[in-house]
Amino acid sequence: MNLMMIDEILIFGALGIIAGLLAGMFGIGGGLIIVPVLIGTFMSLGFDSSIIVHLSIGTAISCIIFTGLASANAHRNKKSIDFDHLKPVATGIIFGALAGALFAVQIEGVFLKISIAIFVFLVGIQILFDIKLYSKRITPNKSKSIFAGSIIGFLSSMLGIGGGTFSVPYFRASGLKLTSSIGTSAACGIPIAIFGTLGYIIAGINISELPNLSLGYVYLPALLGVSMTSVFAAKYGAELAHYFSQSVLKRLMAMWFFVISIYMILV
Repeated sequence: MNLMMIDEILIFGALGIIAGLLAGMFGIGGGLIIVPVLIGTFMSLGFDSSIIVHLSIGTAISCIIFTGLASANAHRNKKSIDFDHLKPVATGIIFGALAGALFAVQIEGVFLKISIAIFVFLVGIQILFDIKLYSKRITPNKSKSIFAGSIIGFLSSMLGIGGGTFSVPYFRASGLKLTSSIGTSAACGIPIAIFGTLGYIIAGINISELPNLSLGYVYLPALLGVSMTSVFAAKYGAELAHYFSQSVLKRLMAMWFFVISIYMILV
């Protein structure tokens, strides 16, 4: 094992700890942390620039399978997952996540990266100033929830930023308190990750620019390194979510989004 490989393992392992903590704390599935750091890491490793953004998103989505499972289990133990709200939304997510991955690889990587940065910044503003996305509370039914899930799955898979960015505001508008919205959102990360990963694997078949040890647009060493540590860190993030007040949790969440959006533009 050479020094470069050891450095990769250390970087991906450290990234997994941070991703797991924040996935459990904010219900964001880790994608908001994993994608920008992977972009910078893959650049430093000399990967082909034409595939770096898509490879980062595909790898991040695959990592959410493990962080999402760990985070959802921790929130289930805290009884903060509302399964009545979850089931129809998850049904729509299955179709949306697969379609989002297949669509994302058709978009130029630079445009996709900037789009992620702008969106994340706007979400941070919305959270910080508590801007209401709806003039009145949503009264969800099965068809509305399935449709919402398909949109959540499509955008989350396409941008690789985790379901919480979209599903936490949706569940809040549906009447759930913040901790329940975060817990239910964490559970939504599982179908997003599974079917998003499937889409990125399919889309990356026969792409010659991808590095060795890639399965489609999933870089396996990064998947392994991040997943090994993030699973253990997620339960501690869920504990932190219940430790902070809702007002403090919102400010921390908004600040993280601002930092990530600026980094995405500069990298």
